Amino acid sequence: MSTSSSIQHDAVDIAFQAKDGRRLANDKNIAYILPSDELEVDRLKLNHEMWKLYKSKIHEQLEKGIRVLDIGCGPGWWTLDMARLYPNSQFVGIDMADVFQTSDVPSNVTFQICNASTGLKFENESFSFVFQRFLVMGFPVDQYLQSVDEMKRVLKPGGAIEIIELVNDYKNAGPAFTKIGRGSMDSFIADKISGFLNKAGFVDIQDINYDVPIGAWGGEAGEMFLAIQKMALPAVKVMVTELTSITSVEYDETVEQAFKEADTHRVSTRFRQIYGRKP
Repeated sequence: MSTSSSIQHDAVDIAFQAKDGRRLANDKNIAYILPSDELEVDRLKLNHEMWKLYKSKIHEQLEKGIRVLDIGCGPGWWTLDMARLYPNSQFVGIDMADVFQTSDVPSNVTFQICNASTGLKFENESFSFVFQRFLVMGFPVDQYLQSVDEMKRVLKPGGAIEIIELVNDYKNAGPAFTKIGRGSMDSFIADKISGFLNKAGFVDIQDINYDVPIGAWGGEAGEMFLAIQKMALPAVKVMVTELTSITSVEYDETVEQAFKEADTHRVSTRFRQIYGRKP
């Protein structure tokens, strides 16, 4: 294990600004509304712990050794876990912000600062597995379509693609969670991704719909996702109050009421995990 990772910088610097104590992207090419700071690193760690590493049928290839790209990797939790599990493979994690974990990093990991919304700075057919998750807060539909095309471009023939996204659709929602759901960019991009992959020419597409509880009523998973929501909803406050007519006080009151609704209404939300193969 090395003590620090190799971090490469994209040719274009990405501007950030401080708002209400959070670090937010300040770039016309970036639609991502969540912060990029240490509080967000903590939330992403919890998010990572909720999910298994992958569903794609590429275990044998990973053991032999392939090149893997993690788009929007954040601190790099998935990249690091995969690199330790598959030391013969090479892993590249890219994100717009330098929040990468840099201690006890395997030598088969490289992190790169890169704005994926403007394209991937890699050669055609240079990866055998491309992984992307939790970017619905960063890609409008047109950019998501571009992202799928770019993932196909950098994948080798027969290579695997895998995407995990939140559907901002609250089941059994009370008034507060209903209001929060309506304030999202496109709450249902995740429901469209398998169609995006099909249109782009991917084959063997599998689409899994997960219903995830929010709150103690849902056991360990519900408690964990409630903890994630308690970090995520305050994190988007700055952008929601800036882009809508909702005031700061109104937003805080809505979020507080939503957390109460979680158990009384037995609220849940959905995730989609989609994977396929480039022919």
